[in-house]
Amino acid sequence: MQNLVQNKNYFPQSAGGMVDTIVDGPVPEVVKQVVVALLGEKALGDVKSEGLSGSVFDILTQLLPPLPSRAAFWWTRLGKPFASMLETGVFPVAVQARFLTFIYARVLGFMGPDDKAVGPGSVMTSEGGPVELSWVIPNRAKPAAGDVTRQLRFCIEPRDPETGLFYKGASVLEYFTGLEGSLGVVSCPDLGLDWPKKTENYLFPDDKGSEPPFGSRFFVGFDFYPSGTISLKAYYVTLFCPPTNQIQVASDTGKPLDKLLAQLHPTLSQPFEAVKQYIEGIEAPRRPHAAITAMDCVQPDVNRLKIYLHRHEGTSWSEARAGFTLNGALETRPNVAAGLEKLESLWNLLFPTATSAQNIDIPEVAVPVAVSGDDRPAHPSVGLLFYYEMYSNDNIVYPKIYLPVRTYCESDLTICDAVEKFYNTIGVEGPAGGERGEGWVAREVAKSYAHRKLDARCGIITYVTLGAKKGGWEVTMYFTPEPWAAERK
Repeated sequence: MQNLVQNKNYFPQSAGGMVDTIVDGPVPEVVKQVVVALLGEKALGDVKSEGLSGSVFDILTQLLPPLPSRAAFWWTRLGKPFASMLETGVFPVAVQARFLTFIYARVLGFMGPDDKAVGPGSVMTSEGGPVELSWVIPNRAKPAAGDVTRQLRFCIEPRDPETGLFYKGASVLEYFTGLEGSLGVVSCPDLGLDWPKKTENYLFPDDKGSEPPFGSRFFVGFDFYPSGTISLKAYYVTLFCPPTNQIQVASDTGKPLDKLLAQLHPTLSQPFEAVKQYIEGIEAPRRPHAAITAMDCVQPDVNRLKIYLHRHEGTSWSEARAGFTLNGALETRPNVAAGLEKLESLWNLLFPTATSAQNIDIPEVAVPVAVSGDDRPAHPSVGLLFYYEMYSNDNIVYPKIYLPVRTYCESDLTICDAVEKFYNTIGVEGPAGGERGEGWVAREVAKSYAHRKLDARCGIITYVTLGAKKGGWEVTMYFTPEPWAAERK
């Protein structure tokens, strides 16, 4: 990986002063200041401000040096929709430019080949794309003027742009948190990599190589804050590893999760028991299996562990309710009870042919492979996906359910309409100055993912989730830019 990050074509070297104060002014001038602060004067070339116009993304595209074809492919597939999401979220212009410059200079080189046939392919999304984006619409009816109206994130599976081969989690995290890799944008405190390092050592104690251990997959997540900083998340996927390296929840074979928890923080063991008892109470083949273990890159005493469990069989409301409440064990907790009420409302709007009253498995809606490019059956797009969040020094489990709407809804438009109806019930509408009135959710999504019509089929929206968080329930929409969809050809 060291050779890659030293390749100036993919990773422009920083010569900036890491300046945090940007003087307000015309958009092109603000964008130029940000580029100089992060990459230095040389990154500007001979482009004059007078000739720059359009959105922040457009200005950066005109301003920054041309990219290699593989990175340029991902600049349009990832950078452009994310830029639109930043605009929709009302992020300040300087912050938009800061994040997009970081993506240009530090993320695109890890996105892999532009040719889908090169390399083993990602399991991030069902069509093999290595990126999934998401936003949370705040659960308040009227954000204050000037407030950012979205929480934005995306996650990638880091790959070599030439070969498509994967990179080891520790190497990727160390690069992004180092001075050159972070560009002063990524925030990682002392001991911020403590949990990821312990997790890798536990899962693969004998691994000394520079490549990921056989069968393992690693994702890195980026959380984007209105302040202009980014924090990281680490995701470890052992589903495709040999049995001796697979994470297990209710078994002493492979890598028992309770032993990892004891190494990460002693206070995690108590809340984990509720999860373990729930899993042990389900007989095979209906028993969920551990798909992903994830954590933030923050100090151990304030960190959280997220355990993702995938359930292939059982997609009725009763199965969703049981998973969300750990078969009733969490149902009396106020945050879970409130979340469950909202989840039932959202469920009935998304799945009108399998409502909570009907309590039947949701029928699948087939998406033609030739259109969607979905030829990666290893991705768990069928069934329900849950995660259980446990914090250090907290004995409470916080559940979240992932509804794979791509598999079970008719089109991206029907998903948007259902989400909008859900928000109508709680009095949330589009942001001031943004999309308002009937169809506002669909119009926001269509602006970011404009390569096809939303009513053509499903595919852009991968999941709609509802989580019972510390601060209350929240709904998240997840997206893929469908990098190789037929409509893009």
